[in-house]
Amino acid sequence: MAPTAATRARALSLYRQLLRSAKRMPTPNRQNYVIRKTRKEYRDNLHLTDSEEIDFAIRLADTNLDTVMVQAEHLTRLFNDPQYQDDE
Repeated sequence: MAPTAATRARALSLYRQLLRSAKRMPTPNRQNYVIRKTRKEYRDNLHLTDSEEIDFAIRLADTNLDTVMVQAEHLTRLFNDPQYQDDE
């Protein structure tokens, strides 16, 4: 069964949210990792047709979005903490 318009809209919305949330990461390295991982996973799942596999991929993307947002907040706080510095 082909994905519905609502499913496609949800997948596209999650894709855009993941790419936007990558910008919240405190380092360019982390930003690029999230962007590359998001693009690869969406490319890999582009041709899914089974509704259960599609639903799983969407749930996984939703979980990834939550993870990225939590990590971005945590890492930003950590890097801005004056006590977090390398000993020289």
